[in-house]
Amino acid sequence: MRGIVIYNGDSHLQVTHLSVTTCGIQTVPKHHHRVRRIIGGIDAQPGSWPWVVNIQMPTKNGYVTVCGGTILDNLWVLTAAHCLYKLQSYTNLARIVLGANRASELGPDTQIRAIEEFIRHEHFEYETKKNDIALIRLNKPIEFNDYIQPGCLPPQSSNVSEMDDCHIVGWGVLQEEHYSLPSKTLKEARVEIINAKLCNDSNWYNGTIYDYNICAGYEQGGSDICQGDSGGPLMCKKERAALYYVFGVVSWGGICGKWHQNGVYTSVQHFEQWILNKINSSQDTTDDNKEETSEETTKSHNEDTESKLAKINDILSDENTEYKTNRRKSVLKIRAARGKFNNMETSSRKITTGTMQQENTHSGWLASHAPSQLVFQVKAYILLIACLILMFLCL
Repeated sequence: MRGIVIYNGDSHLQVTHLSVTTCGIQTVPKHHHRVRRIIGGIDAQPGSWPWVVNIQMPTKNGYVTVCGGTILDNLWVLTAAHCLYKLQSYTNLARIVLGANRASELGPDTQIRAIEEFIRHEHFEYETKKNDIALIRLNKPIEFNDYIQPGCLPPQSSNVSEMDDCHIVGWGVLQEEHYSLPSKTLKEARVEIINAKLCNDSNWYNGTIYDYNICAGYEQGGSDICQGDSGGPLMCKKERAALYYVFGVVSWGGICGKWHQNGVYTSVQHFEQWILNKINSSQDTTDDNKEETSEETTKSHNEDTESKLAKINDILSDENTEYKTNRRKSVLKIRAARGKFNNMETSSRKITTGTMQQENTHSGWLASHAPSQLVFQVKAYILLIACLILMFLCL
């Protein structure tokens, strides 16, 4: 049996009653590739990220990926609070797939677990994605192997901005235009940590990044998370180090892979104590967020299978639409902020600048005043001719 561990330099601090031998180690040899993005990126090698899990829901067409997660120990998985939020009545139907590389092709090293308990942060807000973090207690312990290993929580002394090697992984959609087509194979991409102040700039996310968020990706776009990657880990380490730490949980972002639309992650370090408290107290108390005992979940047991699958299909379809709408809204908010900023600049240097917009404005002014200008030009010509005649007569 294993448990959650927080590493502190070369030693580790035990934080649960279970014993831990290793975490954050890629036990299967991995060839390193430079990958542009999960969207259109290359496949991750089997076993290269053994702590990553695939959270799936049944539909009329079989199981589909809805989120990712990270193995913390043999009973607990870390994910995002918004995962399965609108499927709370059907949480008991979800399955957690461990050790898989292809979401629908389960090999001999793959294990499947059900959700015993789903604990969302008490102050999670679905609309704003505040406190977007959650824990899943599995229905039975994991049997660890080379393809299934726990991830490491980072020590409080470590700084994610000082990490040299950061990766994101997921089975999310490969193109934002096709929300119903998640990747069949786990994808990976290398990303950079973006300064929070820069990410919060008026022409970026305009003040919507909180102190418990991490921005990662690239300013110009490229490597990014997309729908279906939610809940998965942001993993970082020093370039020559062996251990990967799980610094973030995929939360939200702008348009996948676009300029100034990078992924936003929930900081694991910020919520580390919450994670440990919930796990240590889960055996003694019944949390309000425990979903399998909820009235809605009990009601779902009384529905027939076909009806359940139909409702799940409808919910997932609505979430696809909502996901696209919310991403577009975040872009509109940013554009509105940019527009206000640009208007202020335009008014302050309306004459001296030569932008296309200002040229069009000037051209519009000329067109609207064309008749009066024509009269002025005729009068000028008449005056000039009169002066020339007068000069000729004087000679």
